[in-house]
Amino acid sequence: MKKVLQMAWMNVLLSYRVKIAFFFTFVFPMMFFFIYFSLFAKGNPATVADLMGPLISFSVISNALFGLSVQLVTMRERDMLRRYHLAPIHPAEMVGSRLLSNYLLFMPLVVLQYALAVWWYKMPVHGSLWALWLVFSLGYLSLGAIGLVVAGIVDTVQEATVWNQILFFGLLFLTGTTLPLMSLPHFIQRLSLFMPPTLMILGSAGIMLGGQGVAQNWQVIIGLLLITCSSLGLGTALFRWEKEEKTTRRQRLQAALALIPVLIVGIWLNTSASFQKSDQAYIQASSAAFNNMK
Repeated sequence: MKKVLQMAWMNVLLSYRVKIAFFFTFVFPMMFFFIYFSLFAKGNPATVADLMGPLISFSVISNALFGLSVQLVTMRERDMLRRYHLAPIHPAEMVGSRLLSNYLLFMPLVVLQYALAVWWYKMPVHGSLWALWLVFSLGYLSLGAIGLVVAGIVDTVQEATVWNQILFFGLLFLTGTTLPLMSLPHFIQRLSLFMPPTLMILGSAGIMLGGQGVAQNWQVIIGLLLITCSSLGLGTALFRWEKEEKTTRRQRLQAALALIPVLIVGIWLNTSASFQKSDQAYIQASSAAFNNMK
């Protein structure tokens, strides 16, 4: 654990030395912050609270896939991982440190956006901040772990970019991140429960709009935790130090195992009466927020 913390902190310090990384970590997401809340929400406090989850989800999807997955593949392709391989470092420590460092770089952005939404747009503060932090954290870690699986099965940066683009646009338009869940067909609403961003959006909405806490969102938390742990373990198993080491058909089939916890969580939430009730409550509250904006 000490090695993971040391490498994660070193990665954080190195990231702040790269200006372009700072731009895409903080400046670029803040542009979307003002677009979402000034143009889409029109400064309405209730709508700002409703859009906070989708805004964070958009940043999480972008950062976890392109900031972590592609980054790791680039390091392997440029033989940067070979240097770490000479040290007594286990793949789990390497994978864990990269995920942790990206998480530490991302969470200050979440805190900044939440604080600005409360101060600038007068967003109402409801629910437990501890529960909100837990939902956003597990949402990031689950998507980051899925990005690690992608990094493990692809061989080149170009291939990683293609797969991440497919995931990126699929998650954007099928999870309520860009299009409100209430405007999506019923079938898509049910399908979206198989995807971590939807769970993060629903959990954060219940907390910010409904004043909920951890106890009311235990199903979302357990679902995100299951996806995180299974995908992280699989990403570690598929991790490669050398670019000359190519993935085999067996490894690509193993990567499909990452879909199993996603399917389990999706089926569970789709058949849970209590979760379906809270899901519909969010859709109704979201509709009311948008109607107030008009």
